[in-house]
Amino acid sequence: MAVTRGRLRGGPRRALAVFLGTAVVGLALASAGTAVLSGRIARENALADAEGIAQHLSRYLVAPVLGDALAGVPGRADELQRRVENRLQDRSIQAVFVWSPAGEVLYCSDPALTGAITPPTPELRAALNGTVVADVDDRAELPFAGEVSGPLVEVYAPISAGGRKLAFEAYFDSANIDQDAARLRGRILPMAVGALCLLQLVQVPVAVSLARRARHQEGEQASLMQRTLSASEHERGAIAADVRKGAVRELTRIGEGLAVLRDQVPADHRSLVDKLAAAVATATLSLRRLIIDLHPREATGPGLGASLADLAGRLGEAGTEVTVHIAALPPLRPETEVAIYRSARETLTNVSRHASATRVWLRLEPVQAEGAPAVRLQVSDDGVGFPAGPSQRRDGHLGLRLVADRAEDAGGVLGLGERPGGGACVTVVFPAR
Repeated sequence: MAVTRGRLRGGPRRALAVFLGTAVVGLALASAGTAVLSGRIARENALADAEGIAQHLSRYLVAPVLGDALAGVPGRADELQRRVENRLQDRSIQAVFVWSPAGEVLYCSDPALTGAITPPTPELRAALNGTVVADVDDRAELPFAGEVSGPLVEVYAPISAGGRKLAFEAYFDSANIDQDAARLRGRILPMAVGALCLLQLVQVPVAVSLARRARHQEGEQASLMQRTLSASEHERGAIAADVRKGAVRELTRIGEGLAVLRDQVPADHRSLVDKLAAAVATATLSLRRLIIDLHPREATGPGLGASLADLAGRLGEAGTEVTVHIAALPPLRPETEVAIYRSARETLTNVSRHASATRVWLRLEPVQAEGAPAVRLQVSDDGVGFPAGPSQRRDGHLGLRLVADRAEDAGGVLGLGERPGGGACVTVVFPAR
């Protein structure tokens, strides 16, 4: 069964809670974003530093002796190896390669790899075309002696020897990236989170003040609405009292007078007196119903069940078979009894206008709602039922919206569903206390 509850109470408090929750989520997102950003910055800085070091090594350490070493000049190959090993000892670099355009290793800090051939990679081709390329790889293209476990920073840089365009490749340990990221997080995160916390500290008093003001305005609106409703009820009660003390009383006297007059007129005139008496009785009954509709408190207390039965009887007069079951109820506030009567009236009116039903069942009985005493008004019919969508059920008829609003004002819950066997079922649960 689809259930329509009243509007949320304590809107300002909920809005403040949402504001504070959003602030916490914002801090968490800012912290996560700072961690990701620091990692990216550290990676970019490490790659830039590695590119600079690789270019420096290729130009000033390797290039001056590479041409002679490759040409076989005595002692130059040893000089090249000595220079490279000096840099390898301080662990600033892991390995050095010099590649030919065909993918042959012309020189490597690991002598065992010199002369190895692999297909040229895109990075190698880019270096041969004069572009410096840096990236982080899980492992070297050719495993070398002393290779550390974990990712490596790989840099390709252009180099020339003996008029040939070659490619210089250097590997660096990527551990510096994590260290740089940690340092950046240590600097950026406190500033970012601190700034956000300061901003929230400034905004929270403003938000609390706005929430209090909104709550105060909400209370004033509720009080004004209550006073308006009370004034309306008072006016309705005054009109109902005037009708009861005036027209109803006079019509009752007329009916009593006609009953006395009937025995005093000739027999051939009694049928006319009977018609007049019936018309007066009908008018009196209509006015009594009007009084109850205007001021349902006339129908509260012991008269609530009779008034509901009278409502059902009106539908029965239109040709619809109505079954009424009124159980013994716990003590109810007059406002709740009024809400029950009006909810039943609106629901039965909806049935009469829209359901095309031949049978209607009205039940009013005590129940338990969330562990507390309550009463349940249920009106079901064998008509055409509700539209397919829940929103259409709720918004399709003004009467149902009125029932929903009335249930909310009384602290109750409106339920709209299908009756087993076909038709619609409207249930309204009101708290007894």
